Amino acid sequence: MRIKSLSHVGITVKDFDKAVKWYWDVFKMPLLSVSELDAATLAGKKKLYNLKEGISVKLGFLRAPKGGVVEIFEFSETAPFDHAWNRPGTTHFTFDAHNAYKWYDKLKARGDVELLCEPQETDGAAWFFFRDPDGNLIEIIDLRFNYFAIRVLGKLVGFIMRKGPFKAYYK
Repeated sequence: MRIKSLSHVGITVKDFDKAVKWYWDVFKMPLLSVSELDAATLAGKKKLYNLKEGISVKLGFLRAPKGGVVEIFEFSETAPFDHAWNRPGTTHFTFDAHNAYKWYDKLKARGDVELLCEPQETDGAAWFFFRDPDGNLIEIIDLRFNYFAIRVLGKLVGFIMRKGPFKAYYK
């Protein structure tokens, strides 16, 4: 059995409506659906969502221009923000974009994001990190030629690396 692709990433926001507007204004990601989870639906998911009694949840799906999806959650009561990169778990999500430098300038001009570093260059790609208004860590990356290697030749390159230099990982 094999997976087909990465489907979506889920984030928690403080204000659903503001988040939908922000992701539209910045990335042109339209809202595809909205759900309000009632008490009966949440009853079996208290452990999953770390819920106390009486908490409500609103969720929606935003679609990126080439198909990636961000699922946003708004809880009627949230826990304090606690995100540390050096702690096991998800650290960030990344948007593949053209010209990371222009994106950096665009986000800097907005004034409503925390820019964590200026664009960097690694292995032919340009990238930088920032936080959305709710503190979610996002990376913008311009893969340049690496896009072709990952998206078009990725399966072949993965096979070659699995049988060659990285074979120790697959024993």
